[in-house]
Formats: sequence, structure tokens, C-alpha cells
Amino acid sequence: MSQATAPLLETRGLTKVYGRFTALEPTDVTIHEGSIHGFLGKNGAGKSTLVQLLAGSVMPTAGQVLFRGQDITSLPLARRREMGIHLLSQHAQVVADLSVAENLVLPGYPRKGPFLDRRAMRRQAQELLDRYALRFPVDALAGSLSAPDQRRLSIVRTLMDQGALAMLDEPTTALSQGERESLFEWIRGLNEEGQTFVFISHFNSEIQAICTNVTVLRDGRVVADGEDPRAMTSAEISELVVGDKVQEFVRTRRPATRERVVVDGLVSDGVGPVSFTVGEGEILGLVGLPESGAQETARALAGLRPTQAGTVTVDGRVLRAGHVRDAIAGGVAYLTNDRIGEGIVGALTIREMLRLGNWPTRGPLVDDGEVSRTYDRYHSRLEFRVSSSRQPIEELSGGNQQKILLGRLLALEPKLLVLDEPTLGVDVATKEEVHRLVDELTANGMSVILLAYDTDEMVRMVDRVITFSDGTPSGQLTGDEITADGIIARLNHAPTELAPASA
Repeated sequence: MSQATAPLLETRGLTKVYGRFTALEPTDVTIHEGSIHGFLGKNGAGKSTLVQLLAGSVMPTAGQVLFRGQDITSLPLARRREMGIHLLSQHAQVVADLSVAENLVLPGYPRKGPFLDRRAMRRQAQELLDRYALRFPVDALAGSLSAPDQRRLSIVRTLMDQGALAMLDEPTTALSQGERESLFEWIRGLNEEGQTFVFISHFNSEIQAICTNVTVLRDGRVVADGEDPRAMTSAEISELVVGDKVQEFVRTRRPATRERVVVDGLVSDGVGPVSFTVGEGEILGLVGLPESGAQETARALAGLRPTQAGTVTVDGRVLRAGHVRDAIAGGVAYLTNDRIGEGIVGALTIREMLRLGNWPTRGPLVDDGEVSRTYDRYHSRLEFRVSSSRQPIEELSGGNQQKILLGRLLALEPKLLVLDEPTLGVDVATKEEVHRLVDELTANGMSVILLAYDTDEMVRMVDRVITFSDGTPSGQLTGDEITADGIIARLNHAPTELAPASA
């Protein structure tokens, strides 16, 4: 990493207020030229607000932003980009109707005379993909890529911009450990060449691995600025983030009392046949690499994928395969891993989002009183940090959006809750809150299917694990067999017959 030198960007008393809600208290932060400066904090702590103010996508209520000593507070986003300040937000930024190659070289297309040099464009794009170890074809439409691959594409494009300051807002979301390490190596190389970064993350280990210094925010305030995270323990950093020692939640496994869900011979577009059961009060983990069949099976259960054979039965009721409404009516609720693309509807308020698809009525009209009561009930239970029930959900942090989506599913009163990466992109404190909520739900009899790439999370939370490989189950783990090594060992096993949940 390059040694930090003169200030590149500074804030002085930078403040953002929405009505009666203060998103960012007066803040003084200094980002030095040649540094990799980490921003760390819980969801809703003010990290995203701060980087939006630095990028110019949001204007401050008070205070200043200085770039190389120049006051740029009033300059808009486009002007700051011209000066070399770039923000990669938490959400993939690709042009869906352009190819991978076109996205990577946008806007500086190589030309041969007055014409676009497509051969050179494809060659440049392939060199970038090879250097970052990305395997999708350069001619594929960006919109055809999975959500994680779109994010990887946008990360590479931002890093190639060679701006004075590249701000990466949770860039490792949906990346495997190997892809994270590759990204870190790439960032370090650019940093050695003089590139300055702001790196926003929820993970202490990432901040310690990549950052030269760190700013920690809590409840809209800076509680530490310029500290060297490599000189601190993870516990010390966590205490700064949450204001107290973090108690990691480890769930006590409990046997299922009876079978609630029976999946029998399910086949869905090349995945299967898959058969398993889920007991009442049980958390069943489905684990597999991308396209292994784990996520595909979960989405088929929720009616989000067509099926060609097999049945899904919940409490004796056979559900119509491939029908979301029938799955919901039968007691199945699904939390997507793509919060922005499939989860929230940005134009809706929080109270509207909580009852989306499940509007209470009084006669021909929406029962506004029941909508308000739903908000009050889940605001109290889930403790999301918002200015009011009528705040647009798109203004919330990722962790608070995730709590709203969980509240919406709980309002459906499901029997089976399918959670696809429920703690993806949330801070350590919110992660523990989600784990405790899920444990409470299962203690009261709800059945849960959990998908998570984080094997440690799987080990801490589930009663039983089914691993998938090549579209079918490859193994099952119970009790003391559920370890990170045990899960990894079974991912490449041959298909296996699975025993039912113990009663």
C-alpha cells in the first residue's frame, strides 16, 4: 500500500438532516492521497449518507467538502466525476442492453478512423476479465448476467476508471472468498500506482486486510477517525462500531417435532430430482456453489421457478408448482438474496412495503388503520431505524431495508420461511439480530430453509444441512457433523438419498 501523504478530500462540519431525522451529525473526516481509507459502521450509522455527500449525489444540510483544498460543496455529481471522484454504490451499475465488452470500455470505445473498433474493444475487455479471473463471455449482454456477476462487472469498470478517488460501497457483496482476495490484490496494485480508495465494509477482517486507516461511524456520528485498523483487534473495532462488546449468537440445535414440509421428486429446469423434508421448528440449510441446485430448489419451492415433476406439500396441502400466490397461500414465504432487484419497491413508503401484496381491507377500501398497526408492530419488534412510517424505503440503509423485507414476510404469517442469504450486506450487529429473530421464530414452531455462502453462519444456525452438486443433493449433515470442513467435503460428493427430519 502507498504511504498516505497530503489530504485529498476533507469534510468540515458536514451534516445531513431529513425533516426531524438527522442522518449525519456534523462530521470532520480527512482522506489522504494514496491511502485506502475504510468506512465502518452498523447499518444506519451514516456510512452511505457520508459517501453520497462526498460523491455529490446528495447535497448537505450544512458543512463543507474540500477536494485538494478547493471547496466543492455545491458541485453536482457529474462535475465531481469530471474531477476524478467516483462512487460505486451497493447496487450493480451496468447497462443491461450492452455487452460485457461494451460496458467495460464505456465511454472510451476504441476506434479505427470514424468507426468503432470492435476487435480492439473485445480484446481490451477480455484482458480485463482474464486479469480479474472473471469467466463470463465478453459478448454476453450484461443484463443476462446474474446479480453477483453484474456487481463484479461494475467493480472492474469502476477500478478501470483511474479517477483520483474511487469510493467502493461494500464491493465484496456476493463475492466468494477467492474473488474477495483477488479484488483485494487488484486494489493493492492500483494503490501502489497512486490510486486513492474509500472502502466501505461491514467486515472487520476486510478493513484490517486492505485499509491503511479507518473512520468508524455510530448513530450518525464519527467515533473514530484516522485509526490504523491493523493495530487494533477485531474485538476493539467491533466495540467502536456498536458501542459495546458484541455477543456472537450461537443457536442451540433442537430436534424437529414433526414433518411439516415434504418435497418429493421435484424437478425444475434441469435441477433434480430433489426430495427432502423439513420439520416443524427446524432450520434446514441448503448449501451449494452457484448453479448447483440449492438456490434453484429454494426458488422452485416458493413458486419462482417452473417445475416439470414432483410435489411440494406443506401441512398436508399439495402446492401448485410454479405459482407464487399458491405458495404464499400454502404458507411459504421467500426472502430473496437480491434485495434491490427483487425485494424492495423503491417508490413505496415503509408502511406500504410492509403490506405489499397483502393489503388489509375494510369493505372495498384499504384498512389504513391496520396498515398503521402493522407498521407499529414490526417497528417495535425489528427495531428498524427510520424517520417515519412514510419514509421511502429506498432512502434506508441496506440493513434497515432487510428488516422491512423480513417484516413483510412475517406479516404473511408463514409456516415455512425460505431465507436466501438473509444477512448479505448487513453489519455485524444486524446480523446477530437476524439470527436471534430466526431462532425465536423456530422456537415458536416456524420451519425455516436457510441458504448462505458463509459456512460459519450455516454452522451456527442450522439443525441439518443438505449439500448440492450438479443439480442434485450430494450429502446430508446432522448434529456434530455440521462443521465448515464437513460441508465443504460433501459439496463434491455423488448424489445421495436423504433421510427425513428426525421426529
